[in-house]
Amino acid sequence: MYIKLRYRGRLRQPSEVYQLIQEVQDICTANAWNYKVWDEDWSLPSTLDMAFTGTAMNFTGNAPLKGITLNIGDTETAWLTFQPDGTLQSFFTLVNPLFIGNDEDFPWQRVKTGNDGPETHIALCKLFHYLADKYFLVFEVQDESGYWGSGNEEQFSSWLQDTEIATRQLTEELELIRTNTAWSEAEREEAAKRLVADMRERLKAGGAG
Repeated sequence: MYIKLRYRGRLRQPSEVYQLIQEVQDICTANAWNYKVWDEDWSLPSTLDMAFTGTAMNFTGNAPLKGITLNIGDTETAWLTFQPDGTLQSFFTLVNPLFIGNDEDFPWQRVKTGNDGPETHIALCKLFHYLADKYFLVFEVQDESGYWGSGNEEQFSSWLQDTEIATRQLTEELELIRTNTAWSEAEREEAAKRLVADMRERLKAGGAG
């Protein structure tokens, strides 16, 4: 399973972007994390466009971003790339500021973690905490696991394990509902909705923060 980590930020001093790049690059190298440095011309306008080929996303045009992207283990790409005013942006939010969230002026980014256990989520949160304190005027995170706020690794690992078990149970029970011919289609839909809602409340109550 994966955990959705949403984040957004604005640099305290956009001129410090090169220092941030070098520091994150050194951290990535030391930990054998994949990364890519972006150093595009901030004076040029964005002409970025996105199109789909099947399920694949293809980008064309100019993206005036400076910063670095990285992958920790099996996480999605984490974007730490910025516009001239220091606002954190990605390809996705340059094309559509509302791609992740509902704030056009201060877009949210997203990265999925947790596919290979708690370690990558913890590592990314620790990196974000460090960078937020050192470089950012504003840095906000929404972490459905609660770990970002609590920093409690034992509680987070327990939450992740409980979530994985609950997800497997939900899948099995939804399949039983789907194949229960004694119920009408409307009854099956209502039972499925209740199951999903109950699991959400259960996981929210047991979160790490």
